[in-house]
Amino acid sequence: MIALTNIRLYDYETYIDHGYLIFDHGEIVDVGRMEDFESCKNCIDGEGSFLLPGFINFHTHMYSSFARGFDFKSDAKSFREMLQKVWWRLDRNLTLEDVYWSAVAHGQELLLKGVVGVMDHHASGEILGSTKAVEKAIKDMGLHGSTCFEVSDRFDTGHAIEENRMHLSKYGGFLGLHASMTLGDSTLKKIVESIASAPIHCHIAESLEDQTAFALSPVERLRMNGLLVKDSLLAHCVHITELDAKIIKESGCTVVANVRSNQNNGVGTVDYELLNRYGVPVVVGTDGLGADVAKSWQELYYSEKAKGGPSAQAMTLKKLKDEIRNSYRYYETITGLKLGKFDKGYRFDAVLLDYSASSPVTDENVFSHVFYGIYDDLSIIKMWNGGNLLVDHHKLVREQKIPKTIVGNLWQRIEAEHE
Repeated sequence: MIALTNIRLYDYETYIDHGYLIFDHGEIVDVGRMEDFESCKNCIDGEGSFLLPGFINFHTHMYSSFARGFDFKSDAKSFREMLQKVWWRLDRNLTLEDVYWSAVAHGQELLLKGVVGVMDHHASGEILGSTKAVEKAIKDMGLHGSTCFEVSDRFDTGHAIEENRMHLSKYGGFLGLHASMTLGDSTLKKIVESIASAPIHCHIAESLEDQTAFALSPVERLRMNGLLVKDSLLAHCVHITELDAKIIKESGCTVVANVRSNQNNGVGTVDYELLNRYGVPVVVGTDGLGADVAKSWQELYYSEKAKGGPSAQAMTLKKLKDEIRNSYRYYETITGLKLGKFDKGYRFDAVLLDYSASSPVTDENVFSHVFYGIYDDLSIIKMWNGGNLLVDHHKLVREQKIPKTIVGNLWQRIEAEHE
């Protein structure tokens, strides 16, 4: 049993200015104000530091870690060309060993940004066994979450579907689909015949090319084929229509915004005002471009404010706070893990941060301090996942060194293919 004392606790619902929290075997057993604290043999004095729930990355590509620094010599003129000349060259050259170590590399970056849970979307040349390699890395890093293999016509669809089927039977989670523009009608039919009831994790209308590739929009195609299952996670949704938003809401799905990645790819950004108008829940991911989920929430907010008009009016700090709080409930629906709240019976997944405010912190303005202050410069003192200490004084407790030969050999294979 461990007690954190003299801390400020905030879980996007309740704020305790001078409090304590006690956890045992990864579960919170008591929370309160310091004047009510009695004693505990194992105490950590927080010295006024800030305790927040650990972050969740709802959409990333852990396999993309080793792309950083490599010159793909791409002259892509469109989003599809960029996929062909960069990302598809990378993923088809990944071996199972590469898959594991790239997930370890990304996992370590996530931990250093206070992330406890991850929803990964995987692709690799070696298909069978690849999601098992990612799951092993997630577990080895002390994270929780899920992965899936993105079915696409550019792969052996039989193997890709089988990898999803095997993964779902063992780990649960999502059925992975790439994007509508890479999934023919016959492939969608094969998927439905093999795996009909699992929620999907899928790229939706990330580019205009995807939105217009078929007569029906990606959302309409998925619904027509019975794949838009409740609790599905739909990434991007940059170019969806009013009808699409209505269908997403009626289907009980969640949209994951990846603003920084969308900006980097020049495809636009999610229309939060449209989604908000139809009551579609929104969470955030990094799409493999970094690991900072706090920044991702900021980017969603600022990108909407930059649009002005109805978009700026729809995005408020209160609305964003509600999305963050509700994101933990959605994560619980998918994983069964109770987190995101400092209350008895919840998992102790938390980040202890250094934050010195120059103005008062109150119940009324605490989220403003978190959003404009803490999120802007995450200074992580400690981070726990299920009560296990994973980050201590800004450093990983158990760091794994990535073998240099892994990255070097991968880059050589990609380079040789280009030649």
